[in-house]
Amino acid sequence: MITCPEGQTNDFGRIGCRHKNEDGRVATEAEVSAFEEKIGTPRPDSLREYFLQSGGGRVFDPPVIYLDAKEREFRLRHMGSLAETAQNFMTPRSYPLPRELLIIGNDAGGNSIMICTRRDRFGEIFMLDHELVAYEGEPEELEAAEEYGLVTSYSESFAHFLGDLRIEEY
Repeated sequence: MITCPEGQTNDFGRIGCRHKNEDGRVATEAEVSAFEEKIGTPRPDSLREYFLQSGGGRVFDPPVIYLDAKEREFRLRHMGSLAETAQNFMTPRSYPLPRELLIIGNDAGGNSIMICTRRDRFGEIFMLDHELVAYEGEPEELEAAEEYGLVTSYSESFAHFLGDLRIEEY
C-alpha cells in the first residue's frame, strides 16, 4: 500500500494515485452494492476495490501506458468512477455495442475500455476500436464484434489489466 496525495492510501501501487478525482469522492460499499444489484451481477473484487479507493478521472503526468505480454500498447487517458460507470450503464448508447460490455474508461485515442459482465467471460477487459463503430442497428453479439475487430480482448481480468499498466518512461 502506498500513500497518495492528501493522505489517501491506495492498493494500486504506482498507478493508483495518478488520477485527478473529478467527481470529488470515492464510492461507498452501499453504492457499489446498489450498482451491482441494478445491473444484476457483482463486480470482480479488484474492480470493487478500485471503485472503493478511487474517484476515477483523467490520468496525467507521468503518463500511464498499458503493455501486455502480446506487446499491445496504449496510453491510458481516463478511468471512470462508479458514478460515471453507472451513468454509462443507464444512458442509452449512441451506437450499438455488445450488451454485456460495460464502459469503465478510455485511452488517449478515444477507444473505450470495457469490462464483460457475461458469466462465461466475466471480468474480461476489452478495448473498443471507435473507428469501426456503426452508429445504427442492433447491438452486436460479443463474438461477432470480436470477429471483425470492433472489440478486442486485452486482459483476462481487471486485476490483470492493472498489473499490465506501467508508468511511461521518457
